[in-house]
Amino acid sequence: MNKQQLRVIERAVNSTDELFPLNQTWARLYNEYNIGRPQGKKLKLSRSDKKELVTLVKLKTGFDLDQLTVKDASDFHREDVLSIAIDEKLLGQSVKKNRLAIKPLPGGRLKINHQEYQLPPQGYLDIASENLSDSAHTCVLVIENFRCFDALDKMKLNLGAQYHDPLVFYRGDNIYSEKTVRLLIAQLELPVLVMSDIDPRGLVIAQSFPRAEGLIAPRLSELEHFLEDPGKANPQLYAKQLAGCQHALSTSPHPIILNLWQKMKQYQSGIVQEHWINEETELWVHPFGFVNSA
Repeated sequence: MNKQQLRVIERAVNSTDELFPLNQTWARLYNEYNIGRPQGKKLKLSRSDKKELVTLVKLKTGFDLDQLTVKDASDFHREDVLSIAIDEKLLGQSVKKNRLAIKPLPGGRLKINHQEYQLPPQGYLDIASENLSDSAHTCVLVIENFRCFDALDKMKLNLGAQYHDPLVFYRGDNIYSEKTVRLLIAQLELPVLVMSDIDPRGLVIAQSFPRAEGLIAPRLSELEHFLEDPGKANPQLYAKQLAGCQHALSTSPHPIILNLWQKMKQYQSGIVQEHWINEETELWVHPFGFVNSA
C-alpha cells in the first residue's frame, strides 16, 4: 500500500459520503482487497466498509487512521515514522526537507556561522537550513541548474569588486526545495545575483528573487550569437514556456529583462546555461537597474 492509496482511504473514511469516483487508485484497491461495491463509475463504501478499510490499513502498514492523520505524520522524521508505521518511507518528511546545497566560488572559502571552510572544486556543503545562521559573504549567487552549480570551476566568472565573494546556492529541484532556499536568502538579507537559463522561465525566475540585483550571463553581443546559432539556440524551450511567461516578462520593471525578452522573441529561442561550461565565454553581472549594452 502506498501513500496515495493511504490518502484516498483516509479521505473516504473521514467523509459522510458513500459514493466515490472509481478512479485508478480506487480500482486498484477494489481489485486487490474487494472492499466496497462498484456502481457504474462510482464505488459505494458503507460504514462497515470504511471500518474494514481502517483495519486493512493498520494490518498492511501499521498506521492507525483512528489515532493519527496523514498530515499529522507529514513532519515526522523517518526514524520517528517507525513508531507509527512499518515502512519508514511511507509517511513523514522527505529526507532532504529544509536542506540546502551551498558553496563558495572556486578557490574561495565558505564563510558561514562565524567559521570558514575549504571545499574541493566540485564539492558543496549539504546543510540543514536551521543550521545556517550567518554569512560573511558579500552577496548571494543562485544557480538554476545543478550541473552548472557543480561545475562552477569550469566557468569564467567576472563578478566585479562589489560581488566578488558570493555565497552560492543551488536553486533546488525535487530533492532540494526552492522554497527553503528562498526563505534562507530572505533571512540573510544580502544582495542576490541569479544565474539562470536564458529562456522565458529562466528570466522569470531571475527577477522573482527579493533583493535580486542582477543576472549572470555572457555579454549581450555573445548571447545574440548563441541565439543565432541553431546548434545552441533551443526553440522548443521558447515555445513551451511562452504562454506562461510572456506577461511577467512584458511587464518586467528591469530593462535588462525586457532587452533579453525582446531578443528571445526576435529569435524565438532560448539558451540553456550549461553552454557556459567549458566555453570560452566570460560571464558578467547584468544589473537590473539599467541596460548593459556591451
